Amino acid sequence: MGRGKPFGTAHAEDEIERLARSARFIKWTTPLGEIIDLTVPPTVYPPREDTTLLASVLNRQRLSPKTRWLEIGCGSGALSAYAARFGCNVTACDVNPLAVACTREYFLRTGTDARVLEGGPGPIEDGGLAQWGGDFLYDVVVWNTPYLSTSVLDDGALGPLEEAAFTDTDSKGLHVRLFDLLSKGQLLTEQGVAYITVSSKGFAPEAQAEAWCRGLAARTVAQTRFDDGETLSVLAVWRPYTGSPILSVESTNSTNDDVINLSTQAGASVRAQHQSDGRGRRGRRWTNTEGAMMASWLVTEGSSLEHRTMDQLRIGEALVHLLRVWSKCHKNDVCLKWPNDVYIRANKERLAKAGGVLFEAVSQGRKHRLVLGVGVNIEAPITSEFGGIRNLGLEIDAPTLHASIHAMVASMFEHLLGVPDSWVEKARIEMAVMHGVSLLGNPLYRGDELPVNGIDSDGALTVLGGEHLVDDPDSLTWSNL
Repeated sequence: MGRGKPFGTAHAEDEIERLARSARFIKWTTPLGEIIDLTVPPTVYPPREDTTLLASVLNRQRLSPKTRWLEIGCGSGALSAYAARFGCNVTACDVNPLAVACTREYFLRTGTDARVLEGGPGPIEDGGLAQWGGDFLYDVVVWNTPYLSTSVLDDGALGPLEEAAFTDTDSKGLHVRLFDLLSKGQLLTEQGVAYITVSSKGFAPEAQAEAWCRGLAARTVAQTRFDDGETLSVLAVWRPYTGSPILSVESTNSTNDDVINLSTQAGASVRAQHQSDGRGRRGRRWTNTEGAMMASWLVTEGSSLEHRTMDQLRIGEALVHLLRVWSKCHKNDVCLKWPNDVYIRANKERLAKAGGVLFEAVSQGRKHRLVLGVGVNIEAPITSEFGGIRNLGLEIDAPTLHASIHAMVASMFEHLLGVPDSWVEKARIEMAVMHGVSLLGNPLYRGDELPVNGIDSDGALTVLGGEHLVDDPDSLTWSNL
């Protein structure tokens, strides 16, 4: 119950009254224009805008006969009914016994073979994973996760069964419990994908980074905005770059060179404990503190080497977001310095460089490769000019950080059959750039201050008045550094 209130006599009476209401007969139209007839008892979640949003994503997915499907929190069973029409091998579950009965009734009525079980992820494993379908690995896992604020409980609008369907009252977050299961190798096949809904009024701002922290790739693949300003998103979650080699070496000249010579498979990554000839922008030496996380990835291999400043900004913004969510630090303790540096608050007085991002395009005969290098300091001595993630209170090591950044990189660049590619969220990246400017000060060009007001579509800085575009970071100094 909301705010820890006990389930008392008044609640029981209200729930009995709700259960006495008549069932509703609903016709839900699928993205393919088909009609699915559903008989929905009271307290069972009917198909709504979020159901249709999920279905529109799944319509582009690889649903096919024999696809092993699990829907958590199936409610009326609309999505599982939709999957069954593709010939999927359907398992569905819900904590609400009336939802279980509703979904079973549909499959019995239509003569469709499906498994519908009672239960789901939660603070206590009631009977273990097998009770609600976790005894198999699935190609597709779908969960229209409860995302309403617990404030809806305050006016008594919902009873206990409705509360379980509509609201996430789990202090950890139900999506995090799902991520924990997936990161342990449960529920999903090696190349399986999970789809969940997250709300801007709930856990959406942190959900993607929470997946990265656990070594899972996560990408927003669909969104809808409601009249009250709430944005509902569908997040695709998977194990990153399945089959691509991930190597750790004690010492190397350059992890970029190692990746270039290692493989033609996108997502190949090399991390080194020591790097003697790491490269920064324009061939400069890449400097890190001892024990830093230094790794490179083969992002693309083919005919095109096109990359823009925006690509560096995407990685830099995502890295800042990951560190902020992971450490639960104040937003002013870590920021992005345009276009490719991460700064961390080393002490109360100063921000110090703690990481950097570099793309390098390489041609070898007919081979064209785009390589991404990322360096992040784990710890920096007090006397050092640099900062490290320990300054944020993060007690993680280089291998753990490498796995999380590997998932982050896959979220942006990995191509998966049936999963829409990542799009550039310019507004979010621009906000990160402007936050960095607010902390580091406006940049100076030849001694003159440039009042930055945003970025253009390629990632170049735009200056107040629109007279200037700045795309060369080497021409700038920063007023607070």
